[in-house]
Amino acid sequence: MNEKLSKILTYIGIVILSLLLLLYLFSNNIILLILAGIISIFISTRKIKHFGLILFAVSLIIRLIFIMVANFEQVYDFKTLLEASKMFAKGDYSFNTWYHFHTWGYQTAFVIYQGVLLKLFNSIFILKLLNVIYSSLIVVIVYKLGLKISKNEKSSRIVSLLYMIFPFYLFLNSVLLNSHLATLLSYIGIFFLLKEEPKYKDYLFGGILIALGNLIRPEGIIIVLTVIIYKLITLKKENIKKIIISLLIFLSSYFILCNGASFLVKVSNINPSGLQNKDPLWKFLLGFNYESCGYYVEDDARFQVSKEIEMNEIKRRALEDPIRTGKLMVCKVDRFWLSSGLEDEMGSFNDKSFNILGINIKFSRIKDMAIILNKGINIIILTLMLLGLFINRKNIKNEVLFLLIMILITFGIYLFIEIQPRYLYFVHVSVFALATLGINYIQELKLKKK
Repeated sequence: MNEKLSKILTYIGIVILSLLLLLYLFSNNIILLILAGIISIFISTRKIKHFGLILFAVSLIIRLIFIMVANFEQVYDFKTLLEASKMFAKGDYSFNTWYHFHTWGYQTAFVIYQGVLLKLFNSIFILKLLNVIYSSLIVVIVYKLGLKISKNEKSSRIVSLLYMIFPFYLFLNSVLLNSHLATLLSYIGIFFLLKEEPKYKDYLFGGILIALGNLIRPEGIIIVLTVIIYKLITLKKENIKKIIISLLIFLSSYFILCNGASFLVKVSNINPSGLQNKDPLWKFLLGFNYESCGYYVEDDARFQVSKEIEMNEIKRRALEDPIRTGKLMVCKVDRFWLSSGLEDEMGSFNDKSFNILGINIKFSRIKDMAIILNKGINIIILTLMLLGLFINRKNIKNEVLFLLIMILITFGIYLFIEIQPRYLYFVHVSVFALATLGINYIQELKLKKK
């Protein structure tokens, strides 16, 4: 009797505590993160032919649905770029007199890209549709890059599926963002460079693709520095000549295309500034703003009177109080690498509603859910990447070393310049791909236990 009663009490306790746990998970939206993990692991174990193609198709459908239900107007810089693109489509280049394009001429290449499409199709939806295609292809890039690094199908599937549903990058499909195309072009270029035995033509194609990505969004310098440092680290006496020639081909193709494009923009009178950045100190001025944690603040525009004034203010902010500068760096690491990103980037969506089958659902209702899922996936991926790098620290493969150098360069650069969560878009592909190493290790532990 006592034994039966103890069993009954045990089962009652399990049921009650399970219900409490489920209630907690639901109330804090953590259940979504758990479900995402379970589904990703389940799919990774299934025999699926042409997984990359199916991954692309599913990503495309999800993103298409999202841009149709989240058909919001463009805001901030995206609105400025769209207005300029519309003018370009009509043959009106007067946007080059705007302070934005006069000072930051490099934005003109993206305006030309959008303007040409608007002239051909006269549809903003086409711009969004192409971005959806680009971002869906990036999901496949994560899968292929993870496979190249880990040589493990399951690990690659898991990280690509998590990237596919990563809320922040899903939400960015509603924005006419230059990062979609730029990131896609850059990583295709990187694939050429990461071939087992890249030939000279691979460095040529890699340089061209990365340069094209840089024209759309100027992040190519990160890859250029990565290539140089990577080649110096892996340099051997017997291949010095080959490496020098490879670097010359890569750098020549990259800089000739970038400078040539700037020259053409200038001589065609699309923008007398070409693709030049006339205020490179601006990003540093914002980056050392302690009060904003390195984020953009309109008030900092008062220092744009001259380069000397900007430089003096940067020096004051950076050097006046070293302890405060240290705290600023910590804050930037937290806000840039560890936070959700949705809180800052999607603030303009708070008063918006999603129209799903005629039902209006306020963005604010799903925002908390999305933030929990976003933060959870981000922390899991970062943890898996660190675990994998630690376990493989004595045997780092060349592809891993390349991506690690790129991540470290990005980390260092954004300690000093302005941060925005969307600036992580490019390098996050590498972070997700490297997370496959951590999953590999966990799988190996399971096999050992068996």
